[in-house]
Amino acid sequence: MVRDIEKLLVILDKLRVVRGRTRLQKIIFLLKHKNKIDLDYNFIPYYYGPYSRDLQLAVDLLEAAGFVQVAAKSGNLYVHCLTAEGRSAARQIEQKMQKSERNSLSEVFRSYNEVRSTHSLISEAKKLAALPA
Repeated sequence: MVRDIEKLLVILDKLRVVRGRTRLQKIIFLLKHKNKIDLDYNFIPYYYGPYSRDLQLAVDLLEAAGFVQVAAKSGNLYVHCLTAEGRSAARQIEQKMQKSERNSLSEVFRSYNEVRSTHSLISEAKKLAALPA
């Protein structure tokens, strides 16, 4: 679990800003199942595709520790970003990672930038999880 939280910090640092809990859930699901990033979050079928309670608890823990800032914007949209302390910790963790792991993380982030819609991430995650789209 600690290793997953550390990786989550590095992932959030690479993503910079994630607009929406659903978007974050789908990105982490796809990183695990499509890109084969070693993460132990368990996902279950949910309204908008795969959902991990473990992942949400990890985000809540990082927020309580002051590493992640989650701000509510217009209704149910939650914007996630690292605090200065979170960025510093993420960069220290990344430096301790094996080079191959750092490279594999860096390579996949291009496909999860803000240009891709959350809807397309939901559709892709549902197909990968074999859920009705």
